[in-house]
Amino acid sequence: MKLDKIITLANEHVRLPFLAFERSLRATGCNLPLFVIPYDDNQFDLPDNATWWVDQEFIEWIDTNGRRPVMRKYQVLLESNYQFLDTDAVFLKNPVDVLAPHTGWINSCCHWNNPAATTTAQSRVILRQRSTTWAQKIFNTGQFACDRQLYTAETLKRTCDDAVISQIVLEDEFHEQPGLNILVHLSEIPITNLTLPPYCMESTWAGDYLDDNYTATWGSEQRKPYIIHWAGRKMDGSTPIDTLALNYLTAKEQDEWISRLKENAASTIPERFRRSIKSAISSSIKG
Repeated sequence: MKLDKIITLANEHVRLPFLAFERSLRATGCNLPLFVIPYDDNQFDLPDNATWWVDQEFIEWIDTNGRRPVMRKYQVLLESNYQFLDTDAVFLKNPVDVLAPHTGWINSCCHWNNPAATTTAQSRVILRQRSTTWAQKIFNTGQFACDRQLYTAETLKRTCDDAVISQIVLEDEFHEQPGLNILVHLSEIPITNLTLPPYCMESTWAGDYLDDNYTATWGSEQRKPYIIHWAGRKMDGSTPIDTLALNYLTAKEQDEWISRLKENAASTIPERFRRSIKSAISSSIKG
């Protein structure tokens, strides 16, 4: 796979995680352009080599027909040669190097052991009709890469003209995961999960690393994940692995992020982790 671009989805609410995400990408040596799909109209100033990617016609179609703004993410299906990653994630390796040997649709999550969040009762019927081992090919829609265009705007709209598909793709009241999964499966693109054999990369989900020695299972460079994703969790310092993201924020940015989380009653940060994070950031800045 030859990557041409990195894509994410953001608005001002996730500006600080976005900064950690973007800085981690550049720290790996990846200088590809960064395309940012606007979650809504609350945009912010982007760093160099990053741009808001606005397909107004497509956005209007999603906003008119979809239940959730996150469904704007379907715009990636109109592109090729990209890595998509949500902003609640960081890069540990250059995705250009990691993905070079692979083709098709590539993901590296462990949702094969927890398929419920990525499907609905309707989509499971379709998936089971296509394969008895469907669960190994589902994926978290916060991280994936693809080397080919799967739809045009017109073919995507025609696919969603089907009442059942529309219910999965556009009418789900919670999120876009079942919709994106079923659209990728219907395209019949080969799907590879790097956490499964023969690759056996260790988990990319921050929730699988809850103690101080979170790198213990990585063992080799091949097994080491190339991204860490906080899907369903907060990068708030409550677990040691959170420093992988927070260390990319300045002390001021970190305080702002912590304050925002507190205001949202989303998380309470233990004082011992707050001290360790600030110490790590201070050392990083001085270095």
